[in-house]
Amino acid sequence: MSEGDDQVPAGGAPPDEDAAGSAPLPLRWVEELVNTRNVEDDTDEIATADALADWLRARRLLPAGASVTAAAHRRAVRVREGLRALIAANNPEPAAHPAGERQHPDGVDPEALADLAGLAHDLPLVLDVTGRPPRLVPRDPESVDVALARLLAAVAEAVADGTLDRLKACREPGCRWAYYDHSRNRSRAWCSMAVCGNRAKARAFRRRVR
Repeated sequence: MSEGDDQVPAGGAPPDEDAAGSAPLPLRWVEELVNTRNVEDDTDEIATADALADWLRARRLLPAGASVTAAAHRRAVRVREGLRALIAANNPEPAAHPAGERQHPDGVDPEALADLAGLAHDLPLVLDVTGRPPRLVPRDPESVDVALARLLAAVAEAVADGTLDRLKACREPGCRWAYYDHSRNRSRAWCSMAVCGNRAKARAFRRRVR
């Protein structure tokens, strides 16, 4: 197949693994946030502050009356790319593109994880010991930063229950779509074997026959 075949629709899920299921809530919010940006098609579901507000409200992460400032929008985008970098570490190194073929930049910002670490220091989480079990919760439910804090709390919970390493970013450098690996041995490397996996196979075949 050619490199340009079977493109993933902008804002949509890869075609053949969609039925396998997304991550369980609340980790699914992280998966969905990462996938608001389609690296391959260069589209963004939360390109504006209003779009981000709608996205958060649809998931009940932001109260109906709360607004999103430009600064909060920028933080959310930085958190998104930091989370993409975080889950990319759960997959093998991105597939290489041989010299002379069309090059894809890696869809993961190398500085994003360090940026996320800095942002996480300022997000307002507290430990609610009255819950069963106790869990990290937002301090103030009225701000966008609290919505972002809830996403990071979801990451912490996924670490605790052993599911975070199933959330991965596609190994294809020009894709980097987030997906939840439901395979028994957690060995899935592509968001879609029919698209990104076959692209990698085609490149490997061309290298062998040269």
